[in-house]
Amino acid sequence: MPRLATAYAKRMKCVFTLAVACMVLAAAPPPDAVRDRIIADAAASNPASLAFDRTTTSVRKGGGSTTRSVVVERWDGKDWLLISINGNPPTDAERQSASRHANETPVPGYHSLARLLAASSSSSTSDNGAVILQIPVLPPGSVVADGTDISRHLQAEAQLARRGEKVWVERVSVTARESFKISLFVKVTSFEQVSDYRLDVAGNPRLAAQSADSLGTLLGFPGGETRRVTYAYRQ
Repeated sequence: MPRLATAYAKRMKCVFTLAVACMVLAAAPPPDAVRDRIIADAAASNPASLAFDRTTTSVRKGGGSTTRSVVVERWDGKDWLLISINGNPPTDAERQSASRHANETPVPGYHSLARLLAASSSSSTSDNGAVILQIPVLPPGSVVADGTDISRHLQAEAQLARRGEKVWVERVSVTARESFKISLFVKVTSFEQVSDYRLDVAGNPRLAAQSADSLGTLLGFPGGETRRVTYAYRQ
């Protein structure tokens, strides 16, 4: 019996040691080569080589009223063109305003992940085994809201996916690190943005959809906005 107890104890020690090793492995950052390869793939994705239509549906609530808008824009690899607002052709003034606003923000796409992933500092593993990179603070210019760069108030998680030898970022979830102000009149108390990326027929990751939800106050009155964005790529 003592020998049996000793053997059992040794076996349990090995099992416990293996479990701890698995936990350490799961919490460890992925190999630098994997992250570097993803960053290189993202940096090689040139927005000038893309052409797509972007449809943005926004619902804003505040001050006892609700405003809904559907805006369709087109990126041709060089310039933005406003296609429609709520199903109607835009006026010249609306086109000029949209052009100015578009020029103030980076073209969205997988290429933007190069700078984002370079700012990651740790990793974890999800329940389904996916590797997740943590970005404690977003690099400047990552997220612009109403003309204001709010990146320093945000953090992110990037979930990786694998198909054969191909590894890419499948989803990026951005949340607020703290409450913050966009202007003297607008304070944001909650912010969450999710970006989904899918492989195209050639096996290249493409930004497919985004959603953003925010809550806050305007002049002291509570309000919020939901935004849903879809991307339709053209060859």
